[in-house]
Amino acid sequence: MDELVIKVPAPFSGIDDVGFSARYPAQESGEPLRDIPVFVEGPARPMRVLMERLLLFADRADMIDVGAADEAYCWTPPIQLSDEVCVLAFRDRSLIDPVTASLASRSYVWNLVRPLAFPFLRDCVRIGKLRLAERIAVVLDTGRPPVVDLELERRAITPVNGELLLFGS
Repeated sequence: MDELVIKVPAPFSGIDDVGFSARYPAQESGEPLRDIPVFVEGPARPMRVLMERLLLFADRADMIDVGAADEAYCWTPPIQLSDEVCVLAFRDRSLIDPVTASLASRSYVWNLVRPLAFPFLRDCVRIGKLRLAERIAVVLDTGRPPVVDLELERRAITPVNGELLLFGS
């Protein structure tokens, strides 16, 4: 797999200057998935609220049922690099203590083919209780043309939405 960058410029309701990007490192086919760093950027005030919510991500296994094939992942604790930038990582858990070989295979494939933007945004709602925008732009960039631009309705990512607004604090 070649390196891939996913950019999501304004996924949160009511605020256009907070977004994130994820960089999938290049790796050989069939090798365990590497951690995927997620960089979140925005103005200091909404980033303080977001950072508080992202700190909860490291405890997701205690907060939601993670037994399904599409839940075989975890998040590292976020690290605040500045008032306007933090980083955390998506970590594949499909090959660690698998219940069955078939579930491990499904989980591995799910984590390999699903863009990281989807579990990140879903967890922003489920764990962070954050309100997402109703339309979300996602850009997939492999470093050479064509760049893939998608615009999705929030319902395609999560059927429910959070209540916490980043600019309301």
